[in-house]
Amino acid sequence: MRIGILGTGSMTAALGAGWTRAGHDVVIGSRDPDRARRLSERLGAAGGTDYEEAARSDVVVIALHDTEVFPIVASLADALDGVVVIDLNNPIDPPAYESRYAGTASLGERVAAAAPGARVVKAFNTVYAERLTESSHEPSGPVQVFLASDDRIAKEVVAGLVRQLDAEPVDVGPLRVSRHLEALAGFEVDLVERGFARVVGFRIVVQGEE
Repeated sequence: MRIGILGTGSMTAALGAGWTRAGHDVVIGSRDPDRARRLSERLGAAGGTDYEEAARSDVVVIALHDTEVFPIVASLADALDGVVVIDLNNPIDPPAYESRYAGTASLGERVAAAAPGARVVKAFNTVYAERLTESSHEPSGPVQVFLASDDRIAKEVVAGLVRQLDAEPVDVGPLRVSRHLEALAGFEVDLVERGFARVVGFRIVVQGEE
């Protein structure tokens, strides 16, 4: 599978390395193609290029600063038509780290509106990159990745990619649930910034589960 990742940050490195090891052709896109190529070489990925070329993939991950998401996604709307798009971004700002869209449509829903033909799945937004790279099995079990989408098939595709990272996909419902996921991410960041822990993460435990 060809996976395009837009952005060159820590999540791109973690996801790109994991999916490259799993045998996928990972293409990294950036406004600075040279930077994307350098990261691609470090990860052993398929290549680095600009956003438009990376978007010509089976699955596209939006891993950008949230203020950059909408203009870039809108400019790629045609290329993203019919494509499974993973949105892992969070619209949170210091010092409170609360969603700037609280009470309204989430960033995930807005991504879907910016590219109406894309098959958007909210995923990985509550997972720190370190939790994917430092240990695939934590004391409480595999890292859980919460998935929210209105597209059942797209969600199954992303669930498969999550499992290839030795993580556990958890279907939490339709795309509107990304409002809760973005709020949860803000809580995680707030805890970290206040020194509660270097990295935090939450699990869903079903009653009766050990």
